[in-house]
Amino acid sequence: MVRKKSLSELEKAEIRLESLLEKRDALNREAHLLRQERDLVHEKKRELGARFRELKDARAGFVGIAREHRAKRDAFQGQAKVLIEAKRKLRGKVPGPIGDELRNLKRQIAQMEMRQQTASLSLSEENALLDDLKKRTKRLHELEGLKADQDEALKEVRDVDASITDLFASADREHEAATESSESARALDAEIKELVGTITTLASEGDAKHEAYLEAKTKADDVHAKIVEMRSKVLAERGARRAEAREGREMIRAQNQAVKRVLYDKEKIAKYEEEALSALLKKGRVEIGR
Repeated sequence: MVRKKSLSELEKAEIRLESLLEKRDALNREAHLLRQERDLVHEKKRELGARFRELKDARAGFVGIAREHRAKRDAFQGQAKVLIEAKRKLRGKVPGPIGDELRNLKRQIAQMEMRQQTASLSLSEENALLDDLKKRTKRLHELEGLKADQDEALKEVRDVDASITDLFASADREHEAATESSESARALDAEIKELVGTITTLASEGDAKHEAYLEAKTKADDVHAKIVEMRSKVLAERGARRAEAREGREMIRAQNQAVKRVLYDKEKIAKYEEEALSALLKKGRVEIGR
């Protein structure tokens, strides 16, 4: 059975360093992806925010237009009410119906004039007729004056009626325009409400992505700190190994040089040979020729 070679401290440190590097890179990739996703969410939120402001401005415009139309409507209605009151006062100044009296009086005067011209009257009868005719003629002139005033007042009333009708028609048109603008504003409310909900959701999602990004970045930074520490340890171990190897090589080189010096020292070689020969003679392994 082959015995599994145990790992040195340097090899263990290098494996640990490689593992930390892979973990840090994975966390950095995750953080980068989360940051991209966060930025996409924020960009979408900005786009919807611009649309939201556009709709809000449009709605405010419709509301402002509706307010202007309502103000004009109220002004027209106010003017109409003023004219209605003026009309009421004008009608109060118009006398009662005088047309029948005026027509009857004209007929009576015509008959009296005809009688004066055709009938045989005594002086007293003619004077009485003339007095009556004079009174009736005076009354006729009064009634004709009243009729003229009445006609003028009625004309003013009719003019006021026409103005009132025009004012109420204008008020109705302004009311319809105000209603239309208000409906246009309300038509935007649904889209605005939906946008608000979407923007709120995107804001929460963006915040979550940002928190996840910060968490991944923090973890990557923590791992990087461990990498710096482990790299220092590996570099120190490698330096120690190189120093040991260098020291070993120097020792071997020094030993080789010492051996070479010994081998090339003739006196030492001769002495070494004598000592070796003496040792062999003592052991009886060498015989000297007889």
